[in-house]
Amino acid sequence: MRCWLFFNRDLAQGVPEAPEVLRFIETAKALDIELHVLKPSEFDLVVDSSGGWSASYQGRELRKPDLIVPRCGSETTYFTLAVLRHFERQGVAIANSPSAVESVADKLHTLQVVAGAGLPVPKTILGKFPVDVGLVERELGFPVVVKKLKGTRGNGVVLCQDRAQFDDLANLLDGAASGADFIFQQYIRASHGRDVRVLVIDSKVVAAMERQSADGGFKSNISLGGHGRPFAPPPEMAELALKVARALDLDIAGIDILFDTHGYRVCEANSAPGFQGLERACGLDVPEVIFRAMAKKFAIPLRHSDRWERTIEKAARSTLGAIAAPALPRLQSQALLRPAPIRRRPQTDW
Repeated sequence: MRCWLFFNRDLAQGVPEAPEVLRFIETAKALDIELHVLKPSEFDLVVDSSGGWSASYQGRELRKPDLIVPRCGSETTYFTLAVLRHFERQGVAIANSPSAVESVADKLHTLQVVAGAGLPVPKTILGKFPVDVGLVERELGFPVVVKKLKGTRGNGVVLCQDRAQFDDLANLLDGAASGADFIFQQYIRASHGRDVRVLVIDSKVVAAMERQSADGGFKSNISLGGHGRPFAPPPEMAELALKVARALDLDIAGIDILFDTHGYRVCEANSAPGFQGLERACGLDVPEVIFRAMAKKFAIPLRHSDRWERTIEKAARSTLGAIAAPALPRLQSQALLRPAPIRRRPQTDW
């Protein structure tokens, strides 16, 4: 398989999403997948009616890949979407279509689609400046959650406990606002400091993790110090996650679900979900599941080299003893479950 992974930033120390990208690189190497990590902004697009293959990156023409995996998430720009649409039109399989990625890059758009499908979400108001505090109090009450329309890993999310605190924040937002960049959301008290991240891949729930705040705060994100543990979602929760992924047309989705007094509510959906905490909690090699699921979905053969076959056979024999090669089970390397160290991406042969 020849695969491109789209990522907006350099793989440098301190970049929050870099460890997940490095896990893709590590797993691709183990599976003999040819993987290139590319920045969408470095492409030059030429649109014509010839119908031929066209991909110019940093002044070089690239061969057609079998699969593109977008990992830009909430940082998806118009340019990134244009690049994805360009390759979609040229027949490249994309793990999460451009329209699906666009639907979840904006938190309000996500909620509009999910609510339109009749699925439960917290009541939400789009930020309008100056802020009508009375409307927020009547419709949502206090405490109230304030979120940036685009954000990830719990950044840009604040809980205002009462009207006085919200007034102070509203005044600050009024002074800095250049447009509708925030939403105000109903606080779900039953889910304070805890939620469930459900990983859905190709219409299947493959793992779930309950996240809990470490300090009693209302944010449960692992990136902010929260604790994760494996979680077996009840059928109603699993079905809700599947319906959300289906409504948003996501091949790969991280669905965040809140506990409510009588059931569940959808908090967010992510097209490029972080999975460091989930891998540690559930012992799952997420990039491998994604590669294999997308290969099956799009009928892309995963060809292993002789080197890979010899390596896996040697590992199996050392563990199980000498048995017939055809009977050897496939073993998952435990090294793949450890986060890869941040390192400079090696130069690839184009």
